[in-house]
Amino acid sequence: MLSRSQALPRIVIVGGGAGGLELATRLGRKLGASHQAQVVLVDGAATHIWKPLLHEVATGALNTGEDEVNYFAHGYRNHYEFEFGYMEGLDRAHRTIRLSAIHGADGQLLSPARDIAYDYLVLAVGAEANDFGTPGVAEHAMFLNTPNDADELRRRVLELAFAVSSSNEAGRKLGIAIVGGGATGVELAAELNHTMRELHQYGARLAPDQVEISVIEGAERILLAAPPSLSAYAEEQLAAKQIRVLTSSRVAAVQPDGVELAGGEKVRADITVWAAGVKAPAWLASLDGLTVNRVNQLQVDGRLRCVGAERIYALGDCAAAPDGDCGRPLAATAQVAHQEAKWLVGELSARLAGKEAAPFVFKPQGMMVSLGKHSAVGSLAAVVGPKRDYYVEGRGAKLIYASLYRMHQAVVHGWLLTALLYCGDKLRGVARPSLKLH
Repeated sequence: MLSRSQALPRIVIVGGGAGGLELATRLGRKLGASHQAQVVLVDGAATHIWKPLLHEVATGALNTGEDEVNYFAHGYRNHYEFEFGYMEGLDRAHRTIRLSAIHGADGQLLSPARDIAYDYLVLAVGAEANDFGTPGVAEHAMFLNTPNDADELRRRVLELAFAVSSSNEAGRKLGIAIVGGGATGVELAAELNHTMRELHQYGARLAPDQVEISVIEGAERILLAAPPSLSAYAEEQLAAKQIRVLTSSRVAAVQPDGVELAGGEKVRADITVWAAGVKAPAWLASLDGLTVNRVNQLQVDGRLRCVGAERIYALGDCAAAPDGDCGRPLAATAQVAHQEAKWLVGELSARLAGKEAAPFVFKPQGMMVSLGKHSAVGSLAAVVGPKRDYYVEGRGAKLIYASLYRMHQAVVHGWLLTALLYCGDKLRGVARPSLKLH
């Protein structure tokens, strides 16, 4: 068992997503480097990719091998330790977590199940797709929750694009249905549309009019969390790209050849992508008395502490953190996780010093949604205030959208390395194809 150091308190962070990695990085630099605490990051993957970029991975616009962060190397440079493995249990009395056994590709046991002790524990394990019990989703839909999901979707799209372009069948088309009109669904639809058109530059015979992309949303408009004017602009832009938008359309079932709507209409699709909602992993409900809500999110207080557990915190998509204005849980977005991670650095530092930080308060920064390679749309709540309906669009908005990833990189790598990575991206863009086609 990896036991607590006799000299240093141990902070264990489970989950290396945007929030977990940012927290580990900041704590490592602040507390690990000065030997005030031992910081440990736990994850079942060896690398990190920023989740808002998965729609670009799925379309080949982003190569994960070039943008991934290796936890082992990054931890070494930023004064935290990395433990490889999936959490499967919690013992609050002994303040330990249990990691499951690790097996190799051939089934060989690489590491037995083991325990890791903690003084403070932060759960940042993210979320997974929520199918709401809809028939056929698990069997016939694809998802966009992990880099593996994105790679699988990219390969499937390329395979079917080739099959349609090589077919002798008159009128054969490639149908793609995306269930969910939130940011993920809208961005994926726009990026897929751009990819299909870019394929012409690589000799593909697939004409743009051979691709039918549909976005299916159960609410009365897409981007329901955004101001109505932003939703209307996004829908106009999708329509201009010949992307079909179906609002107020609830899904009754997903079938091998498409999506059946509650009203009886059938949306034909060779590929169905489910992006309609998220829930936290079900195993969180089994963690030694921790309280979860109906979508398995951990119930936390205004200090992000799990209910009834003073030394256990949760952040990001797996936490039902109350919004100070209305008390409802905060949305599962990257900006929420970013602010929670930044606040927890001060909270944990204060607790180690025997003090207490001010309670967490979320400050809305607006919403940015990519609409393809050269366009985006977003509200400017951070500038004009959350109560005003004002948005930016087009190339200017796309620059703002792209800057969000650079800001994430700056937190993880520092501004100097981020600048070098930016230059490297531009040079690769000149020397290599703009799409990954293998």
